[in-house]
Amino acid sequence: MSGSILERLLGRFADLTSRGRPWYRWPFLVAMPTLVGLRVNMRARNLFDTESDPQPVVPEPKVDVRNQRTIDGSHNDLGKPWMGMAGSRFGRNVPIPDSFGEEEPGIYDPNPRLVSIKLLQRREFVPVPHLNLLAPAWLQFMVHDWLSHGDNDPAVKHEFPVPEGDDWPDGRMSILKTTPDARRPGEDGRPAAYVNRETHWWDGSQVYGSFPARQLLVRSDPETGALLADGKVAVLPNGLLPLHKGHKTPGQELAGVNGNWWLGLSIMHTIFAREHNSIVDRLRIDHPAADGEWLFQKARLVNAALMAKIHTTEWTPALMNSPAGRLAMRGNWWGLLGEHYGRAYGRLGEGEVLSGIPGSPADHHGAPYAITEEFTAVYRMHSLIPDEFSLRRHETDEEVLRTDFFGVTRGKVRTEIYAKLPFEDALYSFATSNPGALVLHNFPNGLRKMPEAPLKQPEHAEDASVFIDLAATDILRDRERGVPRYCAFRRHLGMFVPKNFEELTDDKEWQAQLRDVYGEVEKVDLLVGTLAESKSSHNGTPPGFGFSDTAFRIFILLASRRLKSDRFFTEDFRPEVYTRAGFDWIRDNNFKSVLDRHFPDLAVHFAEARNVFFPWRRGSAR
Repeated sequence: MSGSILERLLGRFADLTSRGRPWYRWPFLVAMPTLVGLRVNMRARNLFDTESDPQPVVPEPKVDVRNQRTIDGSHNDLGKPWMGMAGSRFGRNVPIPDSFGEEEPGIYDPNPRLVSIKLLQRREFVPVPHLNLLAPAWLQFMVHDWLSHGDNDPAVKHEFPVPEGDDWPDGRMSILKTTPDARRPGEDGRPAAYVNRETHWWDGSQVYGSFPARQLLVRSDPETGALLADGKVAVLPNGLLPLHKGHKTPGQELAGVNGNWWLGLSIMHTIFAREHNSIVDRLRIDHPAADGEWLFQKARLVNAALMAKIHTTEWTPALMNSPAGRLAMRGNWWGLLGEHYGRAYGRLGEGEVLSGIPGSPADHHGAPYAITEEFTAVYRMHSLIPDEFSLRRHETDEEVLRTDFFGVTRGKVRTEIYAKLPFEDALYSFATSNPGALVLHNFPNGLRKMPEAPLKQPEHAEDASVFIDLAATDILRDRERGVPRYCAFRRHLGMFVPKNFEELTDDKEWQAQLRDVYGEVEKVDLLVGTLAESKSSHNGTPPGFGFSDTAFRIFILLASRRLKSDRFFTEDFRPEVYTRAGFDWIRDNNFKSVLDRHFPDLAVHFAEARNVFFPWRRGSAR
């Protein structure tokens, strides 16, 4: 194991403590060094490169790759400019020989639709009382920045019969296969690898796009199509996003990434498009002679870093609502010495443990940086989505509209939601509603029989090709892409592995259902296992956490890696690159201040919230 003496000691300490019990069952002063040691160990044992022949990189003309982010994510690592760019492969957190996708007939065992029906479908909405709906909205907003497998292969399908008695149209399920990377031949004997359509970096690509044509759209006047000369992104006079002209879905809003669009994404994209423009206004004060291109690039740097800070120090701690969880994630940004020490005295040395990752040296820990397939798998959190949405006035809490998930998707955001209530009321409604818990039997039914084109209901209900069961699809995607099943996954992470269903969950009913579907515990899918372990005395969800300890292990690794590998969060996280005003903007702002800047009328609702991902105070009739 490489690394400093302190890191090696922490890694050995984590190996020792993990033999007796999971980290969260130790006292706080033991749990914290154990968590740091677990990260050290996973950096050494769970990072694997899938690239065999990286794609060539052609520098964009007149682009200062040293001091700005490129559109496609290239040149972040100046020695390997292809690293993390759009079109590069997903990495792995398990050894390459153990990442082969499952083949027929085993890939359909047990039937993915049976898993959806028996174990995942929501019977009764189980909420998370301490979170609001901004949490899942933010999650998807971030995921669209980090990853996309792109369009599936239209010529190749998974096809299998549904269980007997199922009312699925046509009695068969058809799911397009993920398109593997076939551009670089000569890899016989290796597992299929998949390409990330977006940049792998934490660079705000969901706002700005990963391709020149899309970024030009985002930066252009909606009426004339001309590039905005002031460095801003397009926002309409009423504060909403412009429509994506020519899009196949009427009413679709424009963003850097606008797939799977729904009201939650619209809210987040609108907020941070406005935030970009506010940053431009601030930079122009100190740099009045700067042109629009320079202002845009510096504002993008600042906006992306602010989003990374919010995710690291606010969103993730909201889902890890315990002292150890909060310190572990906030420590990625500020270190164990904390924010107050850093603001008063600056960094203490170059290391990340005491003073955090931003400003420390970059380190890829032996493998080129890439988002991994296993990270994609543990971020499957569709159970956070409710089946119903209550949209209300923020002044009185009066309900204006109650609708299902279908009613808040794609063009309906504009044609239905914003036509009936202001943006501020939509934001308030999300902030005063709860998401679903990540447990079995809580997958939203609206996503289990979802029209593939949500704006148009199928004319023939028996036509299976126009429906998607996202729960069954989630199960199949992990099997297809070679993500190990639950027990094997935990074994690769050095975690306790249940020997039977009784060790997987304490819930007697769940034990019987899991046994009926899977027969043996080794066959349990990763998603199902992470949801089942929410009720386990052996390996359960840590107290205060909104997700499983299994998922958390990957978060420990990749949450820090997204910062530690990125030059703009490490050696180039400094005023000389971001500007003094931009650097201070990141330091002095959080999600609450962003909301206060753009929606001061809502401040009365979130002013007392310790974390704005916690429920806000509701309005009342006057």
